[in-house]
Amino acid sequence: MLKALIIDDELAAQRSLELLIQSYCPTVSIVGKGQSVKEGLELIQRYNPDIVFLDIEMPQANGFELLEQLPELNFEVVFITAYNQYAVKAFKYSAIDYILKPIDIDELVKAVEKVSELRKKRLSPRERYATLFQNIEEILPRKLVIPQTNGFKYIDLTNVVILTTNADTHTFTLVDGTISECPIGCLDLEQTLVSKGFISLKNGVLINLNRVEKIDKRGNGSIIMEGDISVPLDQHNKDKLIEQLEKLSMKGNG
Repeated sequence: MLKALIIDDELAAQRSLELLIQSYCPTVSIVGKGQSVKEGLELIQRYNPDIVFLDIEMPQANGFELLEQLPELNFEVVFITAYNQYAVKAFKYSAIDYILKPIDIDELVKAVEKVSELRKKRLSPRERYATLFQNIEEILPRKLVIPQTNGFKYIDLTNVVILTTNADTHTFTLVDGTISECPIGCLDLEQTLVSKGFISLKNGVLINLNRVEKIDKRGNGSIIMEGDISVPLDQHNKDKLIEQLEKLSMKGNG
């Protein structure tokens, strides 16, 4: 049985994770819960856990600062957070997984399975970093957390057809026709999306290559997306953009 701690300042988030673990992770026993870095350190010293489900954003000090106060980590760390910008920093702590809120049950179960395997065999730091990198690469292309007036929501990037940006707003158009918006400046969207199967056609417009239906080369040219969304090409960059689209599409198909 894996002894586990949950460190999260939100009681509702603690309870939600606890219920998911009890329902879907029978090999895990939750031995303690804390709401702060101070409580987390005390619980770790008291219970010597196998796994710590650790929130990152907490009052006074964050999850990374908790780990910095421990000279040696004798447990596995699974970060649980609503913010995807911390993924790279998680490498420093060789976390076994990085799960975005709201928690996906399959991701939680897989994280526990990885911990079980790790407790059976010792992996080198290189192997641990490789595991985390793979986990992050699997999670971040699918999920993007964006701020909303009353909290946060996550968007499955595979369902985004097009992203347009004006003076103050990012607008996501999804494959089912729904629209989601967030303020400009809250995320470095172009850098994130271009590395995840999107392409920038012109300033303020990014499209999902997996949602391209056809390329119309007539005249200045345009890209026809799912949902019959037509995106005109810049006449000065038409040939270059079409070549890039075709290369990326072939790479994706391969």
